[in-house]
Amino acid sequence: MSRDFIRINERIDELIFKGLVNAHIGKAKPSIPIKIEGVNAHARTHGITLEQAQSYVDMSEIMFDQDSRTMYLSNDGSATVLIENNRLISAYGRKDFDSAIMAILEVLDNE
Repeated sequence: MSRDFIRINERIDELIFKGLVNAHIGKAKPSIPIKIEGVNAHARTHGITLEQAQSYVDMSEIMFDQDSRTMYLSNDGSATVLIENNRLISAYGRKDFDSAIMAILEVLDNE
């Protein structure tokens, strides 16, 4: 599915302006899946397996570059990896999404 990332970023900027999403989320762009090459200890704190995290990356349609890391977002979960070595540093299942991530998913559902 082709998405209008200019419009998506405009809508996310509106959420940031309203204080609903943290400005550090970064800019949304089409997902370019990678293979997760390792897992940092913090990434295990939410009970997500490497296989689950990899599926979030593989199924994502959107990603956010955030300085030295990239967050991949799918409907089922999110995975954040370090750019330099593709190590997983954080992963959440949908049940742990906060209101900011849910607002971003709503933007995606409506674009």
